[in-house]
Amino acid sequence: ELSELDSQGLRNLTDQIKDKIDSAVIVLASKGENKVVFVASVTDDLVEKGFNAGQIISKVAQIAGGGGGGRPGMAQAGGSKPDKTAEALAEVENIIKNSQ
Repeated sequence: ELSELDSQGLRNLTDQIKDKIDSAVIVLASKGENKVVFVASVTDDLVEKGFNAGQIISKVAQIAGGGGGGRPGMAQAGGSKPDKTAEALAEVENIIKNSQ
């Protein structure tokens, strides 16, 4: 969880993380005053195994009062309940476990 980064900043950060990690599902969030932005990124090897950033981010954003989507390798979403950011991020592990 970060603060005051826009969606482009989050996407850039996920790209930097992916450059350093061989295999990962990355979900980042940035809270603003009345909103939260989420970005999910999945490495190619995990996309091939069926993990989908668009599906993951959609479930995460629902917890924070929002929605979104994207491609299997990269997705973004927004929510209107920034106070639910920690809860939404905490659910990522369960979402991934249930995706297998």
